[in-house]
Amino acid sequence: MKCVKTQKDIMHNIKVINRYLDQKKEPFYSFALDLVKNGICFIAVKEGENSFRFYPSRFMGYRRNNRDAHLNNAMKDGKETNPAISAILGSKPIPNPTLESYYKAYCEHLGFSPRKSTPFGSSRKFWEWKE
Repeated sequence: MKCVKTQKDIMHNIKVINRYLDQKKEPFYSFALDLVKNGICFIAVKEGENSFRFYPSRFMGYRRNNRDAHLNNAMKDGKETNPAISAILGSKPIPNPTLESYYKAYCEHLGFSPRKSTPFGSSRKFWEWKE
């Protein structure tokens, strides 16, 4: 799969994840929940006054992504997607205590407790989406 090149590419993937989460149809809903649970680097998009939605880089970083494409992409890797997203958003993902707090609230809103640490024991990192 090819990496994202534009904000429009990222927006397409945001809409896909939003549809999976908002429609709550299986197996798409569980797939999207697992992405949020297991992510390390996230694009944080403000929604309303005091909330954010979080989109994991390993999904967001590939053009025109969807559940089937993601599951069949044996080569998916944040080492590939993170630089592509960083180039588009103009910054690298960084730990952010404020966004970490919003991430935890988002997980609870989705009905699960966030993992205490990432799969590799590092801190979660975030880009904040600025339109």
